[in-house]
Amino acid sequence: MSAGQSTEHLRNYSVTDPELKKYGYYDPTRVNLNFEVGKGGVIKPVNKQYSIVQRFKDNLRNRGITDPNDIKRKKGLEPNRNTVANIILGGSREQMHKLAFGDQKVDITRGADNRHITRQPEIEKWAQDMYNYVAKKFGEENIIAFVVHLDEKNPHIHCTLVPVNEKNKISYHSVFGESKEIARKKFLELHNEVAEVNKKYDLERGTDINTTGTKHRTSEEYWQYLKDKCEELEGKSQGLDSELKGKQDALDFLDKEYRRTDIKVKGLSKMLENLTTRRNDIVEEIHQLEEDANNGRISVDELQRKAQMLHNELEETEKKIKDKQDKLEKANEQLEMLADKQAEFERQNDELQRSINREKHTLEDMTNKRVIQETQAQGWREVTNEIRDMYNRIDDFRDNLSYNERNVFDKFKSEFMDDSVLGDIARDSEKIIAITTMLYLGAVENAMNFAQSHGGGGGGPGKEWGRKPGEDDDSFRGRCFGMARLMMRPPGRRLQR
Repeated sequence: MSAGQSTEHLRNYSVTDPELKKYGYYDPTRVNLNFEVGKGGVIKPVNKQYSIVQRFKDNLRNRGITDPNDIKRKKGLEPNRNTVANIILGGSREQMHKLAFGDQKVDITRGADNRHITRQPEIEKWAQDMYNYVAKKFGEENIIAFVVHLDEKNPHIHCTLVPVNEKNKISYHSVFGESKEIARKKFLELHNEVAEVNKKYDLERGTDINTTGTKHRTSEEYWQYLKDKCEELEGKSQGLDSELKGKQDALDFLDKEYRRTDIKVKGLSKMLENLTTRRNDIVEEIHQLEEDANNGRISVDELQRKAQMLHNELEETEKKIKDKQDKLEKANEQLEMLADKQAEFERQNDELQRSINREKHTLEDMTNKRVIQETQAQGWREVTNEIRDMYNRIDDFRDNLSYNERNVFDKFKSEFMDDSVLGDIARDSEKIIAITTMLYLGAVENAMNFAQSHGGGGGGPGKEWGRKPGEDDDSFRGRCFGMARLMMRPPGRRLQR
């Protein structure tokens, strides 16, 4: 845990220049909603001054645990041990917002003012349940920080954990798995257990992405998955096209409304200009009448009569000016609103178009992949049927040979055919493909159990089985196929290529 990470988790920007952060990814008006869960599941404000780095040091010192990186530093070596585990706990945005904010509407756009938003008790209960689970699973004494962030787009927890084993020593691998396969199983177990805790909060378990889908599949299931996925993408793509058309229609309507409102604004502005000119003329005419009366050019009665008419017209003009000013103000507000809506719709359209392009590109890739794999599968079936038919014809041929000819023929067949890939395909093609698929998807234990229960006895992969660094799909599939052939071999039969 670096000092920078600690600052991020605790939002301790009082010790740095806040202008450097510019609040690029979190909402400063919601920082006050963040909280910590402390010992015993107590809810409390985030202690920004007590850094996670210092908490880590104090935790180890109080428990008499040595930091393995300190030992390396003293020897002049580069510290390279994983001494903390950073676990993030969260869920889908809609439900997490419901837990954290209830029915309050949070504006997640950058720069929005959400100071009116209050924290709901449900998020605190969820955080306490998560804390109690982690404390029970890994030991409460190993939790050095449990910070809940409600100031980002999606509420979540940052749990900082010291991986201490039963020997009271820091060992990340002992706690989380000494190999990739063990680690995968442990994390799968963690996901399943957390899902059980989350059920009462209507948070569903996420998808296991260690395979090409939600679970281990046979080849046929995987091809069906690709087919279903393509159909799903096609439907999604069509839906996006329909949504884009709807938004474009709405944008066209907004454009027409904008033009009409713009014409209205210009008309009201012109009318207001004319009325203002007329008001000024009336005032001038009244001044002129008063001057004519003073100079004796008109009588007092005529002055009063004409002045009264002008004052009446002036009063009516003032009312019209006020009316047009109000209408012009509303029209300008509507024009500004329409301009904002247009800009937002254009942004949504651009984003939607990018989504459509991504979906269509994914659909094209998936379709190509499906066609290739279905073609390969069909080719495999044709080859398998042909080989089996060939072996049947060979057996018929053998039956017509003499005793001595059969001995020679059987030796030749055993040497060059039975131990070859042709023989394996003729005997166990479906089983070999099933095992190949399991190995490719990482289900090594399932593959070994399957082989042993279906007549195989040729050994199996070691603990470190898996894709090698830099190994491409074809090469890895080839190794899986070879290993599957070996696993289905009866004991004592060698493997030929």
